[in-house]
Amino acid sequence: MRPYSVLNALPPEAFLKPEDFATESDSINPLYAAEQYQKGRKLSEEYGRIIIRANGTWAAEDGPIGPGNARTIGAYSYEGIGYHAHTAALLRGFLDGPAPIDVERRQEDYSVKTTRIKEDRRNG
Repeated sequence: MRPYSVLNALPPEAFLKPEDFATESDSINPLYAAEQYQKGRKLSEEYGRIIIRANGTWAAEDGPIGPGNARTIGAYSYEGIGYHAHTAALLRGFLDGPAPIDVERRQEDYSVKTTRIKEDRRNG
């Protein structure tokens, strides 16, 4: 497990290689890796975009239409990619799914810059 300070300093394009985000804890309960991968795929299929926040956690936004035509706002997580167990598998699911992926990075002036590392793969 690398500290958030190291993970948050990586360039956005680093997230295109999920194997680089494996943790020492990934060897514990390998079945959870498959669950995390499926969760990542499902979120990518159901939501309009995946975001890796400036603090290292992930979110899924612009969700599906729910009851009464209300749009689901999002799914947010405390899990840090590369910090928590099996988030490399989750990231692989995000990458294999259709939703675009944006990565936020805090700038020296404390503003946040967003970089799209994967385009939307949906038709239309």
